[in-house]
Amino acid sequence: MSMTTHIAGKKSSFTQRWKWNKGAHLRWFWNALLRFAYVALMRLEVRGLENVPKTGPVIVMINHVNFFDPVVVLAALGRSITPMAKVEAFEDWRLRPLVVTYGAIPVHRGVVDTHAIRSATEVLGAGGLILISPEGTRSASGGLIQGQEGLAYLATRTAAMVLPVGIVGTPQIWPMLKRLRRAHVTFTIGRPFQLRSDDKPTREQLRNLTDEAMYRLAAVLPENMRGIYQNSEF
Repeated sequence: MSMTTHIAGKKSSFTQRWKWNKGAHLRWFWNALLRFAYVALMRLEVRGLENVPKTGPVIVMINHVNFFDPVVVLAALGRSITPMAKVEAFEDWRLRPLVVTYGAIPVHRGVVDTHAIRSATEVLGAGGLILISPEGTRSASGGLIQGQEGLAYLATRTAAMVLPVGIVGTPQIWPMLKRLRRAHVTFTIGRPFQLRSDDKPTREQLRNLTDEAMYRLAAVLPENMRGIYQNSEF
C-alpha cells in the first residue's frame, strides 16, 4: 500500500523513503555485464572518448528516448558513474535489484528533492561522476524536449564539468534482438564545459543556463533528434 509523504513542501506518493546505497558493492558486476552486452547484444560505437575528463567531478548529461539510454552508458566512459534514477525504478520489483545494488541515487520527480541533491553533491565533491537525463522523462517524439533546471542548479552549486553525451540507436536494441540481430548504437561525447554563475542564480538564470547546456547536447545529436533545440550554436 502506498503512502503520501511531504518532500520540500510538496506531496509525492511512494511506498517508502528509498535510501541511496553509497557502497554500490555490485557496480563492478553490473559494469562487467554491460561490457559483455556491448559486444554480444549491440554494435556499440563511441565517438569522442578523449573528451571524458580523466579526473575531477563531472555531470554526464544524456538525451533520453528509450529505457536503455541511461543503462548502456554507465560502463562506456572509462570512469565509474553514479546514476540518478527516478524513484519509480526503485518501486518496480524488476528494476529494484539493479538500481539499488548499482548505487543509483533515488530522485522524486516534480518536487525539490533535497536528499537527491545532497547525495549528488557528495559524489561530485569527492571528484566522482553523476549521470543525469536533464529532460526528466523520455521523449516520445525522439527529439529533445525542454530540460529541467536541476542540472544547472547542481552544476553551479558544485562547479563540476558538464559532459554532453548524445545517444542514438537504443530504440532498436530490443526489436533487433527479437530478430537475433545486434542494433547499431552510437555515443557521441562532446567537449566538457562549465555552467558559471557569479552569485546565487535566479530561476531565470538557471533556465538560461539549462538551455545553454541543452544546446550543447543537441550539438552532438543528429538534426532529427535535436527537438526544440534545433538552432544549436555550439
